[in-house]
Amino acid sequence: METEDLVRLTTEGLLLCLYISLPVVVVSALAGLLVSFLQAVTSMQDQSISFGVKLVAVTVTVVIVAPWACASLLRFGNELISIAIPS
Repeated sequence: METEDLVRLTTEGLLLCLYISLPVVVVSALAGLLVSFLQAVTSMQDQSISFGVKLVAVTVTVVIVAPWACASLLRFGNELISIAIPS
């Protein structure tokens, strides 16, 4: 394995981590903003409402995105093994 391969695989791995975590982070941020806005409008300042809504939103997002994320990780792992152990 050469240096170019290591740099490329490291870059791909870091970008894969970003792509896989992005949907969960976006949904969590949007749910937090929405709940904060609704709490400001209704003058309800209970922190457990925000945590509960974000927990449900993130759980649903993980369930929906999991097949794509696992397939991406598996594809990357196969590429790593094929480069590390040439046949």
